[in-house]
Amino acid sequence: MTSGEVLENQYTERAREAADQLDHLLARITLKDQQALQQLYQKVAGKLNGIAMKLLNDADLSNDVLQETFLQIWNNAGEYRRDQGEPMTWMASLLRYRALDKLRAEKREQKRRNQYEEVQSLFGKNEVGSPVLGILQQDTDNKLRQCLETLDALNRNAILMAYYYGYSREDIAIHVEQPINTVKSWLKRGLTRLAKCLGH
Repeated sequence: MTSGEVLENQYTERAREAADQLDHLLARITLKDQQALQQLYQKVAGKLNGIAMKLLNDADLSNDVLQETFLQIWNNAGEYRRDQGEPMTWMASLLRYRALDKLRAEKREQKRRNQYEEVQSLFGKNEVGSPVLGILQQDTDNKLRQCLETLDALNRNAILMAYYYGYSREDIAIHVEQPINTVKSWLKRGLTRLAKCLGH
């Protein structure tokens, strides 16, 4: 046996031992052993956080995802099966799903902020009596409600979903089972009519 083969065997043996330790800790976590969770955290948190940072490129988001992943491990350790993959692979896949969810949520939130800014620019930014503030915050502006009633149901519902309930254009399209371009045209047409009704 060459020195290279010896080193490879040693590495494989160490990797197997490490996987066995993680497997054992996951089994204990299934029994709600908090000490086992702490030990697992000490062993793998650094590596998992590194994966999260590569995906998210944000320390705060990565830490959030890491905590969420360990909560998921705590709740779902019983679902892990060694014959379906190594422990680290399983935990990394949990983290990747959480990170991708976080990315999608951040994109949705950014879209909502952009949509809100669109409406503000239409009715005037920082205007204390802005009708948009009424619909987004208190819905107490009678004039706005009267103008909304003049719109057809599709335009009115699209505007309420987008600017009152915070749905993205994609969410609305899925909800009403229409193409996204149709939803965009509803919003544009509805906002134009609303602005005319309000005298802006």
